[in-house]
Amino acid sequence: MSLPAVPNVRRQGHTVTAPFAAELCGYRPNGNPSTSDSHDPGSIEWGHALFDALGVIPGTPEVFGVGDAMEKRAAAHLGSLRPDLVLGQSRPALEFDQYRHLNVFRQFSKTYRGPAAELDQALDELPPTPEFNSVRAHILAAIAAAGQDHQLVTQLQDTMPEESLLRIDITVAAPKPVDRLLIGLSSKWSLRTDRAQDCVSQGSKLVNHRRGHMPHYAVLTMEPRPSMLKLIAYGSGAVDCIYHLALPELREAATQIESTKKMKAGAAGWPQKLMLERMITQGRIRSYQQLVDEVLRLPRWA
Repeated sequence: MSLPAVPNVRRQGHTVTAPFAAELCGYRPNGNPSTSDSHDPGSIEWGHALFDALGVIPGTPEVFGVGDAMEKRAAAHLGSLRPDLVLGQSRPALEFDQYRHLNVFRQFSKTYRGPAAELDQALDELPPTPEFNSVRAHILAAIAAAGQDHQLVTQLQDTMPEESLLRIDITVAAPKPVDRLLIGLSSKWSLRTDRAQDCVSQGSKLVNHRRGHMPHYAVLTMEPRPSMLKLIAYGSGAVDCIYHLALPELREAATQIESTKKMKAGAAGWPQKLMLERMITQGRIRSYQQLVDEVLRLPRWA
């Protein structure tokens, strides 16, 4: 069976801008792009340049809840390309095959009742005859053993770490009965230091706590600043890569901003643009088309 074509995409070279990228862009009442950090002039500058490259009309109102809207649009678009897979939003990692073991003890703790008090009541109701004395002795021994086991279980409950896995924004999974997580995406319209750290932390947990197949874990974002993208792209290896909704336009924005900078004679180029191009060359930042390709090349499920 041939793979479905990618609908409604804007192609530039070998990269593709997400078909919904420009529709999500808008400006806040103060005139700043919706990707920007109001306390960072560089963020505002990058946001304006990116939106200009996308053809967003100045004054276009920002999309309310743009982060949620981006997540929904991306999940719907990717799901339309592979209806044989299960596309989800905000699903706990514990629901998938590689991480279901982390939920076993949690479920046990919820249902464990401990020694039944009914045994004590049953002893009181036994007639005080020689025939039941030996039965009573066996039951008392069983109650004592159960009490010791209960103390061990209680100690285990108190000392067991509670593995905390955040919900994954966008999941691509094999259908039941496999329920294997194939791709997990952390969806972030824009980035701040804490949001970047959340992405890395989530990726580390997915790596360390899995049993079996490691899902492809990446970040999907519209963040324009190379310096902020670098916080995720470089370092721990917990995140495979960053997929950018509008990478061709981001490169255009970098070229436009570079043209306004006064650089020393002989300089190789503007450091921010050089950083961006280096991350792209190294595959740390990839286009939305490459995410589409990743989804399309997954095994087919009947």
